[in-house]
Amino acid sequence: MALPELAPAADPWRRFMGFAYEAIILFGVVWFADYAFSALTQFRGHPGALRTAFQWFTLGVLAAYFTYFWSQGRRSLPMKTMSLQLQTRAGGPVNPVQAFARFAAIAALCVGALAAGYFVHPALYALLVAPYVWTFIDKDRRGLHDVISGTRLARVDPSPGMRSVDV
Repeated sequence: MALPELAPAADPWRRFMGFAYEAIILFGVVWFADYAFSALTQFRGHPGALRTAFQWFTLGVLAAYFTYFWSQGRRSLPMKTMSLQLQTRAGGPVNPVQAFARFAAIAALCVGALAAGYFVHPALYALLVAPYVWTFIDKDRRGLHDVISGTRLARVDPSPGMRSVDV
Protein backbone atom coordinates (compact mmCIF):
# COMPACT_ATOMS: atom_id res chain seq x y z
CA MET A 1 0.00 0.00 0.00
CA ALA A 2 1.43 3.36 -1.06
CA LEU A 3 1.67 6.28 1.30
CA PRO A 4 -0.70 9.17 0.57
CA GLU A 5 0.88 12.08 -1.26
CA LEU A 6 1.71 15.06 0.94
CA ALA A 7 0.04 18.38 0.25
CA PRO A 8 2.55 20.90 -1.11
CA ALA A 9 4.39 22.98 1.46
CA ALA A 10 3.17 26.53 1.96
CA ASP A 11 5.40 28.98 0.16
CA PRO A 12 6.93 31.85 2.18
CA TRP A 13 4.61 34.47 0.63
CA ARG A 14 1.44 32.54 1.52
CA ARG A 15 2.85 31.89 5.00
CA PHE A 16 3.56 35.62 5.48
CA MET A 17 0.10 36.65 4.27
CA GLY A 18 -1.48 34.14 6.64
CA PHE A 19 0.62 35.59 9.48
CA ALA A 20 -0.43 39.15 8.63
CA TYR A 21 -4.12 38.23 8.46
CA GLU A 22 -3.83 36.24 11.69
CA ALA A 23 -2.32 39.30 13.41
CA ILE A 24 -5.37 41.37 12.44
CA ILE A 25 -7.75 38.77 13.89
CA LEU A 26 -5.63 38.36 17.02
CA PHE A 27 -5.69 42.09 17.70
CA GLY A 28 -9.40 41.79 18.47
CA VAL A 29 -9.11 38.52 20.38
CA VAL A 30 -6.31 39.79 22.61
CA TRP A 31 -7.89 43.23 23.05
CA PHE A 32 -11.18 41.81 24.36
CA ALA A 33 -9.49 39.21 26.57
CA ASP A 34 -7.05 41.75 28.03
CA TYR A 35 -9.84 44.28 28.52
CA ALA A 36 -11.78 41.68 30.53
CA PHE A 37 -8.66 40.92 32.61
CA SER A 38 -8.07 44.62 33.27
CA ALA A 39 -11.71 45.27 34.14
CA LEU A 40 -11.91 42.33 36.55
CA THR A 41 -8.57 42.97 38.28
CA GLN A 42 -8.39 46.78 37.95
CA PHE A 43 -4.95 46.36 36.34
CA ARG A 44 -3.62 49.69 35.06
CA GLY A 45 -0.23 48.65 33.67
CA HIS A 46 1.91 49.32 36.73
CA PRO A 47 4.88 47.05 37.44
CA GLY A 48 4.36 44.27 39.93
CA ALA A 49 2.74 40.89 40.38
CA LEU A 50 -0.44 41.93 38.56
CA ARG A 51 1.55 42.93 35.50
CA THR A 52 3.25 39.54 35.44
CA ALA A 53 -0.16 37.86 35.80
CA PHE A 54 -1.44 40.00 32.91
CA GLN A 55 1.45 38.93 30.69
CA TRP A 56 0.94 35.25 31.55
CA PHE A 57 -2.80 35.62 30.95
CA THR A 58 -2.19 37.10 27.49
CA LEU A 59 0.26 34.33 26.65
CA GLY A 60 -2.32 31.78 27.85
CA VAL A 61 -5.02 33.30 25.61
CA LEU A 62 -2.68 33.08 22.62
CA ALA A 63 -1.69 29.50 23.54
CA ALA A 64 -5.35 28.45 23.80
CA TYR A 65 -6.24 30.13 20.50
CA PHE A 66 -3.43 28.54 18.52
CA THR A 67 -3.61 25.13 20.20
CA TYR A 68 -7.31 24.95 19.37
CA PHE A 69 -7.06 26.10 15.76
CA TRP A 70 -3.91 24.15 14.90
CA SER A 71 -5.04 20.78 16.28
CA GLN A 72 -7.42 18.04 15.09
CA GLY A 73 -7.45 19.37 11.52
CA ARG A 74 -9.05 22.69 12.47
CA ARG A 75 -8.05 25.95 10.80
CA SER A 76 -8.54 29.59 11.74
CA LEU A 77 -10.27 31.97 9.33
CA PRO A 78 -6.93 33.30 8.00
CA MET A 79 -5.72 29.73 7.45
CA LYS A 80 -8.91 28.87 5.55
CA THR A 81 -8.66 32.04 3.48
CA MET A 82 -5.03 31.41 2.56
CA SER A 83 -5.61 27.64 2.05
CA LEU A 84 -3.19 26.69 4.83
CA GLN A 85 -3.26 23.77 7.24
CA LEU A 86 -0.88 22.66 9.95
CA GLN A 87 0.07 19.01 9.55
CA THR A 88 2.41 16.44 11.02
CA ARG A 89 5.56 15.63 9.03
CA ALA A 90 3.63 12.66 7.57
CA GLY A 91 0.75 14.89 6.46
CA GLY A 92 -1.79 13.95 9.14
CA PRO A 93 -3.69 16.16 11.55
CA VAL A 94 -1.76 17.65 14.46
CA ASN A 95 -2.77 16.64 17.99
CA PRO A 96 -3.16 19.26 20.75
CA VAL A 97 0.22 18.40 22.29
CA GLN A 98 2.04 19.01 19.00
CA ALA A 99 0.05 22.22 18.43
CA PHE A 100 1.00 23.47 21.89
CA ALA A 101 4.64 22.43 21.30
CA ARG A 102 4.66 24.52 18.11
CA PHE A 103 3.24 27.50 19.98
CA ALA A 104 5.78 27.04 22.79
CA ALA A 105 8.61 26.89 20.23
CA ILE A 106 7.40 30.10 18.58
CA ALA A 107 7.05 31.84 21.95
CA ALA A 108 10.52 30.69 23.07
CA LEU A 109 12.14 31.84 19.82
CA CYS A 110 10.42 35.24 20.07
CA VAL A 111 11.23 35.75 23.76
CA GLY A 112 14.82 34.64 23.14
CA ALA A 113 15.23 37.12 20.28
CA LEU A 114 13.68 39.92 22.34
CA ALA A 115 15.92 39.11 25.32
CA ALA A 116 19.03 38.99 23.12
CA GLY A 117 18.12 42.36 21.60
CA TYR A 118 17.45 43.93 24.99
CA PHE A 119 20.28 42.45 27.06
CA VAL A 120 23.06 41.86 24.50
CA HIS A 121 22.76 44.24 21.54
CA PRO A 122 19.83 45.90 19.75
CA ALA A 123 20.96 44.44 16.42
CA LEU A 124 19.93 41.02 17.74
CA TYR A 125 16.26 42.01 17.45
CA ALA A 126 16.77 40.90 13.84
CA LEU A 127 16.61 37.32 15.19
CA LEU A 128 12.83 37.77 15.34
CA VAL A 129 12.67 37.02 11.61
CA ALA A 130 14.95 33.94 11.81
CA PRO A 131 12.06 31.41 11.98
CA TYR A 132 10.52 32.95 8.86
CA VAL A 133 13.85 33.25 6.99
CA TRP A 134 14.42 29.56 7.69
CA THR A 135 11.50 28.78 5.33
CA PHE A 136 13.71 29.90 2.43
CA ILE A 137 16.44 27.43 3.47
CA ASP A 138 14.45 24.34 4.49
CA LYS A 139 13.63 21.93 1.64
CA ASP A 140 10.05 21.48 2.93
CA ARG A 141 9.63 25.23 3.64
CA ARG A 142 9.32 24.66 7.39
CA GLY A 143 9.98 27.41 9.91
CA LEU A 144 12.33 26.79 12.83
CA HIS A 145 9.32 26.25 15.08
CA ASP A 146 8.03 23.59 12.66
CA VAL A 147 11.39 21.81 12.75
CA ILE A 148 11.35 21.88 16.57
CA SER A 149 7.73 20.66 16.89
CA GLY A 150 7.75 18.14 14.03
CA THR A 151 5.05 19.93 12.03
CA ARG A 152 4.69 21.44 8.57
CA LEU A 153 2.46 24.14 7.10
CA ALA A 154 0.84 22.91 3.90
CA ARG A 155 -1.16 24.47 1.12
CA VAL A 156 -4.46 22.58 0.95
CA ASP A 157 -7.57 22.79 -1.17
CA PRO A 158 -10.00 25.42 0.09
CA SER A 159 -12.88 24.42 2.33
CA PRO A 160 -16.21 23.81 0.59
CA GLY A 161 -17.91 27.10 -0.11
CA MET A 162 -14.66 29.11 0.00
CA ARG A 163 -12.67 30.32 -2.97
CA SER A 164 -8.93 29.89 -3.07
CA VAL A 165 -6.72 32.96 -2.95
CA ASP A 166 -4.12 32.69 -5.69
CA VAL A 167 -0.96 34.58 -4.87
